[in-house]
Amino acid sequence: MPLSQNPTPDRPESSAPAQPENSTTDQAEMTPPYGGGASQTAAAGAAASPPRRVRTLDLIKAKAEGRRWAMLTSYDQYTAALFEQAGVEALLVGDSAANNVYGHETTLPVTVDELIPLARAVSGATSRALIVADLPFGSYEISDEQAVATAVRFMKEAGVHAVKLEGGVAVASRIKAITTAGIPVMAHIGFTPQAEHNLGGYKVQGRGDAGDALLADARAVAEAGAFSVVMEMVPVGLAAQVTAEMTIPTVGIGAGADCDAQVLVWQDMAGLRTGKAPRFVKRYADLHSVLSDAVGRYVDEVKSGEFPEPERSFE
Repeated sequence: MPLSQNPTPDRPESSAPAQPENSTTDQAEMTPPYGGGASQTAAAGAAASPPRRVRTLDLIKAKAEGRRWAMLTSYDQYTAALFEQAGVEALLVGDSAANNVYGHETTLPVTVDELIPLARAVSGATSRALIVADLPFGSYEISDEQAVATAVRFMKEAGVHAVKLEGGVAVASRIKAITTAGIPVMAHIGFTPQAEHNLGGYKVQGRGDAGDALLADARAVAEAGAFSVVMEMVPVGLAAQVTAEMTIPTVGIGAGADCDAQVLVWQDMAGLRTGKAPRFVKRYADLHSVLSDAVGRYVDEVKSGEFPEPERSFE
């Protein structure tokens, strides 16, 4: 059952006759050739009265009631609308766009100015999902004031509903300052990609004696006002302990099934990205092969003259 929903009111059936897919009427010819924006993207699942937006309090209530929820990254209107229609309650416009949109090897190079247009597209294409934006590296470390200013930009310019930043005890004052300004914060502890060089690479965090430090991080971000906390690459037992102790929901990525929610990068989840995947990734599709086959057939038909066919041309 979704976290929030409104019943769809009865609507009278249209008396207008349906047009064939490739109709040559003037109306069909006026179909925008390059897509029609967010309204057309979401049309397949749209209701006359759109469902209420998921709120941070809905996610906290879901934890209290033992209901898990799903989160995915999204960087554009098409995936945002599709994921929302599929039941994803929260969408993350992550700094992982550095890797998956801009082609960088790490998340470090991406900037606020590069993420805001992506976040604006995602928020504009949705009506129900909670939209969270990452604060990229360098946009909040200097001071509480810098952190608040960056978070305000995402809220005002991109229309997101919350921001996410990495770190525990060290960023507690940033979280408190942002939440005091009226902006919800999702925290991120364990392996924090923005600190990969300081952490010695992509390594599990919180094993052995380091578990006490991770517990301290979790407590610090909750006390500072975070509404949720992501735990990345954390031992299962420790993640379960944090989840049991916290009243705010935990979001796992490589942290086991006891977390209140899970998040994955969508290109990993759908098999668009090739090569060796992290251990915590499960590929639910092979989108790379599907797209590769479609593009290959398109190229072949263009070269052979088979495309465009007469029914896709005009007299």
